[in-house]
Amino acid sequence: MNMFVDMPGASGAHYRFRRVDVGALPAMAGNLIVVQPSDSDPILLVCMPAPSLSAARDLVMTALRLNPGALLYVRLNVARAVREAEHADIIAAATASGQDLARKGGAPMARETTAV
Repeated sequence: MNMFVDMPGASGAHYRFRRVDVGALPAMAGNLIVVQPSDSDPILLVCMPAPSLSAARDLVMTALRLNPGALLYVRLNVARAVREAEHADIIAAATASGQDLARKGGAPMARETTAV
């Protein structure tokens, strides 16, 4: 999978995320996604904003452990309003495309989360 992935929002905007290793999660604010690569579009498993991405490490490690082959991507942004608006736009697009936004089969799926 590429070093970057563009996630569509319901608004029509696309948000570029950069692939990172879970050990390299910065202590900066931003949004993160965990996706499962597929032949077409990546499958969104986790999508969340965080005032400190490193604080989400445990949740990300669980998602990666439960979903072999899944990848972590981040988008750094400082303003809380921007993080939350982008998160809501991505979740709305995932919901509209029919992705299951609840836990399914024990694997963390894309869901609205509270900031950590």
